[in-house]
Formats: sequence, structure tokens, C-alpha cells
Amino acid sequence: MNDKEMLFKISLLISKSLSGDITKEEQTELDSWREKSEYNKKLFERICSEMVMREKLAQYKSANVQTAFDTFVKRREKLHSGQRWIGKLSRYAAIFIVPVLAVVFYYSQRENVEMVEQPQSGTEMATIQRNLPVLTLSNGREMVLYDQELLLEEENGVKISVNEEGRVQYDRTDSEGTEMLYNTLTTPSQCDFTFTLADGTRVWMNAKSSLRYPINFQGKERIVYAEGEIYLEVARDEKHPFFVMLNGMKVEVLGTSFNVNSYADEDYAEVTLVEGHVAAYVDDKSYDLLPSRQLHWNKENESVDIKTVNVNDYIAWKKGQYVFKGRPLEKVAKVLERWYDVEIIFENEKSKETVYTGVINKEENFDAFVLRLRETSSLSCRMEGNKLYVK
Repeated sequence: MNDKEMLFKISLLISKSLSGDITKEEQTELDSWREKSEYNKKLFERICSEMVMREKLAQYKSANVQTAFDTFVKRREKLHSGQRWIGKLSRYAAIFIVPVLAVVFYYSQRENVEMVEQPQSGTEMATIQRNLPVLTLSNGREMVLYDQELLLEEENGVKISVNEEGRVQYDRTDSEGTEMLYNTLTTPSQCDFTFTLADGTRVWMNAKSSLRYPINFQGKERIVYAEGEIYLEVARDEKHPFFVMLNGMKVEVLGTSFNVNSYADEDYAEVTLVEGHVAAYVDDKSYDLLPSRQLHWNKENESVDIKTVNVNDYIAWKKGQYVFKGRPLEKVAKVLERWYDVEIIFENEKSKETVYTGVINKEENFDAFVLRLRETSSLSCRMEGNKLYVK
């Protein structure tokens, strides 16, 4: 497959991903291409950016669907005669790929993709101002991270160092046999954060989440208390199983990568397994999960549903994106309210049930989402302060 054929194929995969029609195998192929190089990552981000999406939508609205579809079919037959990877496409899918393909070819001809999008004359950067995470010590003292280098000391002599980038490190050389003390790390809106626990477990925290954890694990079990959305890569230690305590649910792991989503204001909690094996306990019942499986617990009727999912859609937040595929707009609103610290008010029941599919870059401001919502739906949107009214 030559370079142009590869670009054409990637354009199709991106189009199918944005429209929500991509298969698990196709998504894996797209993710593999995106992670192959920093260039591919930036190219993908540009295609999904506010500016590109606006151009794409404008072209879609003004295009001749039949002509574009006929052109697409001829190009497909020329490039891929005898190959079946494209499959059956609707006319909508064909017209959807045309502007995406143009964008891919345009940027692929440039030698470099800038790390930061420069605004054109008369436009503003569509980025947000990040907030800062807070570390609460066992004595109740609160410290804002990222603003300075800190050297803290806990009640049992454990020294905590935090550098300007927010890297947290615990020096536990003098803490053996002492009382087990807990720290709590909390993220506000427009903030995600990653750090490493004393046992080597890596933690990623999404907006408005908290994790209460011992500064030095002791005893036979490693236990942390989570609220919100958190991704963990648990350091393997068969002699000391790792437990994540959620509101009404407990997750047991050994060495595993998984995502938990359990916000207090939601009527559900989810555990999505990426690698390894976990056991989730709900109402004294145990549910085993294998990779690519997700447990959804409905808090209201206390039902449990386990299904196979594309895990990349559920962990994209840790890489700076929210991926929504066929989600009710009311559910999408909950996620965006937490990230942007806004309030989304639906003025009728029908607008809540509107199905939304799209990729939202967390670095974009809220106006970018409002703009796309207006252009891709018949909904009426108006902003009043930090409140969005939708009907």
C-alpha cells in the first residue's frame, strides 16, 4: 500500500470514528496509526479541532451528495480494486470523508506539525485555562500542586516532595512500623492529574475526582478510596491484593489496568477493564471481568450489566479527549459540566434525548462544543453567563 492509499484509508477510518460507525478492529487500527508517531497524533488532533470541524461541516452542507458519492466510488475502485476493507458505505459516509481526506492530504504535505495552533488574524486561541489539583495531608493541611516545588513532612516522618510539574514522591525510609496515614488528592474542573503511589501503582485522575490513599501501604491488603473517574495501572504484588473502594462497589485486582467511573451525582458506576483481571463486588455478589469488558451498575434499580466495549473510547479522557458515540445529550452534558464547570439546562425533554456523536478535545473551550452542537443539530442554544440553555 503506497502513501496515498494509506492516507485515503486513514481518512476513512477517521471519518467513521467521528460518525460513530467504526468497528472495534478499525478503531484498533486507527489507534495504532495515531500512536505510531507524534506527527500522527497532532495530525489527528488538527482534523478533530474546532477550525477543521467548522470547515468540514460547511463543505458537507454545500456539497452535491450524488456527485461526491460517485467520485468517491470511482476513487475507491481505482485505489482498492479487489480489496474489501472499506465495506459498504452509505452516501452520507462518502460525503463525510471528502473534507477529511482533503485535510489529511493538506497537512501530510507539510514538513512539520506545530505543537501549538497559532491563531489567525482576528481569531482567539480555543484553549482553556487549567485549574490546579489539591493534596490534602492527614492533618488536614491542603497544598495546591504545580505552582511551586514543595517539601512536606507527614506526622509519621514520611517526607513528601512535589516538583513544579506536580510529580509526587514519598520517602518512606523512616516509616516502617508507624501508624498508617492517608493523603487525599482532589482534582477540580478543567484539571486532570497523574501521579504514582508508594507501591508503584500509576494513577490518572479526571476532573472533579478524588483519591484517598495511604502514604505507605501496610498489612496484607492495599486499599484506596475513589470517587469520580480514575484510571489505574496497578503494580503487581500477589501477596498484597489491591482494592479500590467506590460508593457501593469494591474492585479487587492484582496487576491490572482499568478505569473506574463513579461520580456521586450519577445514577450509575462503571468499571472498564483494559488489561489483566478484576473482580467487582456489588451487594455481596462477585463479578469477574476480562479485558474489553465493562461492568455497569445502575444505582437506582441496583441492576448489573456486563458487556464488551471499545475500551479506547472510555479511556480517551486521559489522553485529552472525550469520545461520545450515540450517547444521549443529557449524558454528554454531565461530562461537560464537570470538565468546563458550566451548567447545561434542557428546556424540554426531547432535547435531552437527542443522540450525540463526536470527539471533544479537552483543550478547547466550551464555545467550540456549542458551535458544533448548533451546526450538527436543529437544537437552539443560548449562553447566559456559565449556563447553556438547550431546546
